[in-house]
Amino acid sequence: MPDRPGTGFAKSLREDLRPIFSRRMLLSAWLPCLAITALHYRTGAQHPEVHDVLRRLYYLPILFAAFAGGARGGVALSVFASLVYLPHAFTRLLVQDPGDAMEKGLEIALYNIVAVVAGLLVDRERRERIEQQRLAHRLGEALAEQQRTESQLIRAGRLGALGELTAGIAHEIKNPLHGLKGTAEILRDVIPEDAPERRMLELHISEIDRLGRTADRFLSFAKPLHADRRPLDPRELVDRVVSLVSPQARKEGVEVRVEPWEGDKMVPVSGDPELLAQLLLNVALNGVQAMSPAGRGILSFTLGVEGREGKKNILFRIANTGPPIPSDRLERIFDPFFTTKDEGTGLGLSICSRIADQHDGILEVKNLLGERGVEFTLTLPAAESLP
Repeated sequence: MPDRPGTGFAKSLREDLRPIFSRRMLLSAWLPCLAITALHYRTGAQHPEVHDVLRRLYYLPILFAAFAGGARGGVALSVFASLVYLPHAFTRLLVQDPGDAMEKGLEIALYNIVAVVAGLLVDRERRERIEQQRLAHRLGEALAEQQRTESQLIRAGRLGALGELTAGIAHEIKNPLHGLKGTAEILRDVIPEDAPERRMLELHISEIDRLGRTADRFLSFAKPLHADRRPLDPRELVDRVVSLVSPQARKEGVEVRVEPWEGDKMVPVSGDPELLAQLLLNVALNGVQAMSPAGRGILSFTLGVEGREGKKNILFRIANTGPPIPSDRLERIFDPFFTTKDEGTGLGLSICSRIADQHDGILEVKNLLGERGVEFTLTLPAAESLP
């Protein structure tokens, strides 16, 4: 419903007058000014020295007004003091100030000059303080961003070095495995199926195949990921992951929730839909597995937008109500080959971190304070527009 004519002006006027008539201004400026004026009018003309003192006492509430309300507050009070003092200075209303006319006129002028100068100085100091606070806030954001970048570079360097080492080891393992498997298959052909040694040989071949698959996983971790990046709707990405994780969640008795988007228009991200879906699905499945021993829990998906240094970022938050991660493990959770699972390889979250790095994003994890649960946050830069 549009505002009535004049409503906006009245609201603006109230906002302008609020600091002038604040509680602090009333106690330190307006009431003392009225008290000085009352004493002026009640002091007889036979006490010129008292009038001189009272005339100069106006400077105190004027300065207090300037300190509390800046130039606007100081000028407002100086004009008020001038108006209430004028009848006493130049007319015989009640009692006339017996001082010299020129001196009284100069005093009134000085009231306003002092108010303007003091108020402008106070306003400038406030602007400088606000600017310093703004700069300090920007510096804090820049330092936080630098720390995040350094952490990402350290993690990326560690992943790269481990990837090269892993590739070399896996390659050296696969070569003799081929020879062992070939020899075992030749022996299998000459051993009868009903011989006791045949079962041991089959077990031997299956273990060689398992080692080969493990080496393949290590080699796939070492290979660079190729992302086909394009503008994506984050809601569609989340919906896809939810549809994939929901069957497993229902099987484990976990409730899946998608928090509603609060914005009017969704901001797209730039990324590979397959790789980002793999990242979010891996995190979501880890959350389901963390809650599955209890048989109950909530897996929630939340989308958000944040501005950082003039750039928009999209936040994908996946939270679960499972047990918190111990602090000594929280720092290593994205390290390659670090796992808390009996049959895990420790590569899932490491690969997720690599996918986030390749999309110029950040993957973080934290324990939820004051409640049971863990939250993963994927931060990705916003794209220009959806196709």
